[in-house]
Amino acid sequence: MSKRKLDEKKLREIQMRNGNRGPGGRFGGLKEKPKDFKKTLKQLMKYIGYSKKLLIGLIIVVVLSTACTLMTNVMIERIIKSLGTYEVGLGFTKDPNLKEFITFIVILAGIYVLYCLLQYLSSLISAHLVTGMIRKLRNDLFERIVRFPIKYTDTHPHGDIMSRMTNDIDNISMAVSQSLTSLVSGVLTILGCSCLMIYYSPLLTCVALVTLVLSIAVTFIMSKFSRPLFKKQSTILGLLNSQTEEMVTGCKTVIAYNHQSVAEEEFNEYSDELCKTAIKAQIWGGSMGPVMNFVGNVGYFLICIFGAIFLSKGIGNGLLGAALEVSVVITFLTLNKQFTRPINEIAHLYASILTAMAGAERVFTMMNEEIEDFSGTIEFDPNTTTGYIDFRHIGFSYVPGKPVLKDFNIDMYSGHKIALVGATGSGKTTIVNLLLRFYDIDSGQILIDGKDIKDMSKKDLRDCISIVLQDAVLFGDTIENNVKYGKADATDEEFENALKMANCYKFVKRLPDQEKTVLSQGATNISQGQRQLLTIARAFLADPKILILDEATSSVDTRTEKNIQDAMVNLMKNRTSIIIAHRLSTIQDADLILVLDQGVIVEMGDHKDLLAKKGVYNRLYQTQFAGLDT
Repeated sequence: MSKRKLDEKKLREIQMRNGNRGPGGRFGGLKEKPKDFKKTLKQLMKYIGYSKKLLIGLIIVVVLSTACTLMTNVMIERIIKSLGTYEVGLGFTKDPNLKEFITFIVILAGIYVLYCLLQYLSSLISAHLVTGMIRKLRNDLFERIVRFPIKYTDTHPHGDIMSRMTNDIDNISMAVSQSLTSLVSGVLTILGCSCLMIYYSPLLTCVALVTLVLSIAVTFIMSKFSRPLFKKQSTILGLLNSQTEEMVTGCKTVIAYNHQSVAEEEFNEYSDELCKTAIKAQIWGGSMGPVMNFVGNVGYFLICIFGAIFLSKGIGNGLLGAALEVSVVITFLTLNKQFTRPINEIAHLYASILTAMAGAERVFTMMNEEIEDFSGTIEFDPNTTTGYIDFRHIGFSYVPGKPVLKDFNIDMYSGHKIALVGATGSGKTTIVNLLLRFYDIDSGQILIDGKDIKDMSKKDLRDCISIVLQDAVLFGDTIENNVKYGKADATDEEFENALKMANCYKFVKRLPDQEKTVLSQGATNISQGQRQLLTIARAFLADPKILILDEATSSVDTRTEKNIQDAMVNLMKNRTSIIIAHRLSTIQDADLILVLDQGVIVEMGDHKDLLAKKGVYNRLYQTQFAGLDT
């Protein structure tokens, strides 16, 4: 059996097919840098600063701790000076000052204690700030996801959406928690060290700047190679999640067709590519730290050499004209270490920062997607509508140039039962999608009680409609909460009545916890037929004016199907019911049957009339019940 391959060309094809076309695309592409780096950083900074009090508090603590770090250099220089000056053959030219020595030692010890306390406080505030930021980011992203139009979730792999919600946000959390204080203190340390270094010796400061120039050059060169690798790593991870979700969701099909080995090979193909890319990315990102350490050591070496030359030659006076002394050179070496330390720290964090920025771009790309507009320009009361639906000259296509519905016209009268019949792809489900405004029509009008649904609030529109899908959707909650999903304030009497009408009452009462039974993920602890019956009970309880059944009885046995049909006779009184069916036995009592073919109504009428026409419907009926060929 063949398996899917993943190579560079295939990766780009997958990305383009799934919407990677610049801003608003699925992955953000394999570009060398984000489409809009400044915009991504700006959005991320808004979340980092979500709590101004915490952020200001953190900045104050970091400023104080940085000041403590810089003060240690001054104290060390004073301590060295207090030891006096000794020259070979001449002895002490300046006597040691024990009092100053002890005083500066005590002050230095106090600075170190204060620094430790400030570091602890900084970690505490940073933890609260980062966790709060991530919570807000996740909440905002989830709020966007649940408001995305159906078109978005239909055209984007669910595994990739999950990857952005989990992996990408985790990467942002890790990078921000590790680098937030480092970046703030690093900038302050560089500025503070620069001022002190210029004060002590402008000439030695020029030597130290060589380190800074080398650091910038190395960072630029290495980032050019590492950034696209981290982008590719995030992209493949999203594809791996999508592939895994496919295999887990379709595990029965995989096992039934003995496809385990091929599925494993496909997974390994993605996993191997992710591993190779991740290794390359980590090598480039991880090598940044050692290289920067080497650059720092070069700067340390240069200061030692030039400091000794300046001392021996009597050059290199301080900013205020003071002679260059040994204590200044020693302090300068410490300052240089502190000057390069923030650069090295950022270099060590460079890999996680790149990963975080790649993830942030993907997250914000999703957050920048348009959400559904629920606003309406007219008043519409879903409780008083009669359920009269009028489709006028409807034209629609999912893909431009490939129409699914062509000049579709039909009146669906209040209280009538309308069935939609036709081959797969004829447009049956599309009609339901348009009625619920999961998609908006290209041309024409859909009216309910004479009002255009485009002018209604989507909430009001959907409040008057209940839908039962072919694939039963139940949540990991109690049976009671699942059935009350469409009407949370339903009474116990209404709830039990819905169970009885959907023939759920008996099997629910036989369960150990009855209606309080908690369904597992996917409701796998009850049968497929029972799952479908519960979704029908949910629709009963919602008491809709318009009822949609999309192959609702396809997953139940014949006896249960008959019981459901009997119960639906009472339910459908004074309600407009739309039934999508392939099993023609479920629609024989429909008031109107529409036979669709390639988005056009080819036949319409009741069951007897359509059989008498000896047309498409009759052939479908004979195929199912008489076994004749079409």
